[in-house]
Amino acid sequence: MDKYKFIALMAAAVFASQTVADPPATQPADPAMDFFLNNAKPATQPTAEVPATQPGGDALVNQNAPIDARPATIMLSDGKTLKGNAATTTDKPIRVWDETIKDYRDIPFGLIASAKANVLWERDEKEWQFKESGSDVKVYSGKTYPARETQYTFTLANGDKITGDVAAPIYMDTGKATRTFVLHKRDKGEPGQTLKDLLYVKQIEFDKEK
Repeated sequence: MDKYKFIALMAAAVFASQTVADPPATQPADPAMDFFLNNAKPATQPTAEVPATQPGGDALVNQNAPIDARPATIMLSDGKTLKGNAATTTDKPIRVWDETIKDYRDIPFGLIASAKANVLWERDEKEWQFKESGSDVKVYSGKTYPARETQYTFTLANGDKITGDVAAPIYMDTGKATRTFVLHKRDKGEPGQTLKDLLYVKQIEFDKEK
């Protein structure tokens, strides 16, 4: 046998009889894996202590907001009266359109001594409906609804009076329940109702300061 062929056969036999070598203790570097290992955070991160009372919690409450509720008596158009604490939107004045100056006047709620309604007109209006869907023709439904236009005269603590259009909520807490009224410029009821059903605040009298 050729000497060189013999050496090649022996080398092949030796290689076949060997087991796969164990991988080196140190694996070739993997850049992506190295990045994650070097930047990984511990399973338990130290956390900053949180105080039992969070700082700034009081900022959610306006500590300087005045208490707007004032003892008052409200008289409704049906003759009923309610006594309790009356208020309006917090930190908001009563805005009145003063026709004499052609501008709005803002009245601080705390300066109002009384308010009285002046009904400019009130009547039953006919309800009109479209004759059919998509039609511009309206027909009388046979029903009416009450409508009213009202102004209010506000008397201030110093005796000054301001009259004009207004739209402002009044919240009345009687101690048993809180009712919401609106000082309307214009108001209307539902079809089938009457003017008596369309209640409005006729007068508000605030208790005098002691």
